[in-house]
Amino acid sequence: MYDLILRGGTIVDGTGRPAYQADLAIKDGKIAAIAPEIKEPSTEVIDVTGLAVAPGFIDIHSHSDTSFLYDDRCESKIYQGVTTELAGQCGSTIYPFPEERIEAVRRSGGPLREFMSSSFQEFLDTVKAHDKKMSTNLISLIGHGTLRRGVMGYEDRKATPAELEQMQRLLERDLQAGAWGLSLGLGYTPGVSSDQEELNALGEVVAKYDGIITSHMRNQGTETPTSLEEMYEINRKTGAHVHIAHFKASGKKAWGRAPEFVQNVADARAAGINVTVDIYPYTAASSGITNSFPKWSIQGGKDMALARLRGEERQQILDFLHENFATQADGEGLYIVSTGGRYPIADGKNIWELSQELGLSMAETIAKVALETDAQTTCISFAMCDEDVDYMLAQPNFAIGSDGRGLSLDPKENRGKPHPRNFGTFPRFLRLAREKGFCTLEQAVYRMTKLTADILKLTDRGALLPGLVADITVFDPENVTDKATYDNPFQKPVGIEHVFIAGRPALLHGQQTELRLGQFILKR
Repeated sequence: MYDLILRGGTIVDGTGRPAYQADLAIKDGKIAAIAPEIKEPSTEVIDVTGLAVAPGFIDIHSHSDTSFLYDDRCESKIYQGVTTELAGQCGSTIYPFPEERIEAVRRSGGPLREFMSSSFQEFLDTVKAHDKKMSTNLISLIGHGTLRRGVMGYEDRKATPAELEQMQRLLERDLQAGAWGLSLGLGYTPGVSSDQEELNALGEVVAKYDGIITSHMRNQGTETPTSLEEMYEINRKTGAHVHIAHFKASGKKAWGRAPEFVQNVADARAAGINVTVDIYPYTAASSGITNSFPKWSIQGGKDMALARLRGEERQQILDFLHENFATQADGEGLYIVSTGGRYPIADGKNIWELSQELGLSMAETIAKVALETDAQTTCISFAMCDEDVDYMLAQPNFAIGSDGRGLSLDPKENRGKPHPRNFGTFPRFLRLAREKGFCTLEQAVYRMTKLTADILKLTDRGALLPGLVADITVFDPENVTDKATYDNPFQKPVGIEHVFIAGRPALLHGQQTELRLGQFILKR
């Protein structure tokens, strides 16, 4: 007897092959059978006629690595149909830290201090000891910025051989414990202070464990070719698989260059570079306010950036900001999500709007917000154009990632208005594919499921085949859409009907269940 039969749905199996109508049976957490008509008895049968039955969506770029510690529902992800997330991105994780520094790190760790760990295994053990549950599966990366911070602090200099060796040891121990690779945040401190030698040294360790290196590149605008070359060099020297996160043509000076950037990656792949890419379907990015500063000014960390803003280099920073925020449209393109209560007058306003209230230039306004909030301000930046985003969305081998995290749908449980990508990425991609026709339904599902599984070498899920784990998302292919907007992101998508993780219901008839079915998926 089967545990569950999904009756009469349209099977979109994740491989890209044409969809077909069939029943799907689940037994003991795995797909047991797919056939035109399954007649054997089942404990439960759900009629999914008219709906697409697909593998659970895999978010290849997620920041949900600590979300479940605050709220195990992770509503923003489960309502999108996401069942698995690759987390610990952009160089930032709360492990590993050297044993001799962990207590100091915890003292400044805020609400997560007891989970900040000297190793990935210690983190897993602490989560288990606190009986923490989660709604989605998590695949974990190790943050390069965290490695560097633990060994060197925020010092803006080359790592010594001894420091490199210590970073390698910390990384290797965590890869042995089941982490899937390394994440780089080269646009942020302290990752921005690293050099090619350091990245290659860590790449050697990742390659040894057949892992992946995901990269928030050093520059995602006009210098994208140089940033890509830095990633390619890691692969050339070490053989490590490199992956470009949230690929884009960022900033007006780079607009229109998406075809060039895409061709750059295609040429590298043709030349034998093991490089893959993910994108999200929005024209806006989201980051801290110092991300709008010149890169040299954030070397050494946010405290150093603020010190420079108070000191002799202030004018150089302002000159850069004046150049980049020259028009009203430029200022309207940088929206302040939240200052965390540190400077309430700025919350929910764009830089142009705030500058008019304060009677300051937009450059001076950005500087003031940074200083008033100790640079603890989250912003949304409308940095890309529709044409470039659409061009990249049409690329058949670019996977889909949200760059978001698991959040509550209740505005009162959030700070400000987070980027709608947290709530709508996957239904939005399905809608855009349907409306703009840049790929078929089967191809769209492939790019959210099996393509991602293949990139990660995740062999037990990502497609609908007998014997694989029954992570399944059932949706209405004609009507699935995002509802989250920049003004009101806290809206559920439409059309995601059921979500199953290991054959059990995480979302049923459009409503999240009480089950928390997520597990850490370890690389062995």
